Amino acid sequence: MLPRVIAAHARARGRSVGCLALLGLALGLACHISNEDHCVHKAIESDAWCAAQSPARPFCSPCEAQGHGCVAVAPDPEVCPAYSPDGDTDSTSTGDTDTSTSA
Repeated sequence: MLPRVIAAHARARGRSVGCLALLGLALGLACHISNEDHCVHKAIESDAWCAAQSPARPFCSPCEAQGHGCVAVAPDPEVCPAYSPDGDTDSTSTGDTDTSTSA
């Protein structure tokens, strides 16, 4: 009798793990489905694209879906860490440095 109980428990646990995995996959895909009309996909300078399309909403927020992602106020980095203003890069080099030397 005990082996049957253990086997039934293992099957039920396997189903729970499977359901959780499917739920996680579905939620993960929902967060990464591309919106072709979103401002982040329209131009490299997405804030400039929003400003040209709608002067009242000159900022492109990757955290906003409505209005192609264009918003009136620059997104707060605390609330929307994916936002970076046009021209803002993470690199430490500006590319202006000449490292060659002449003898």
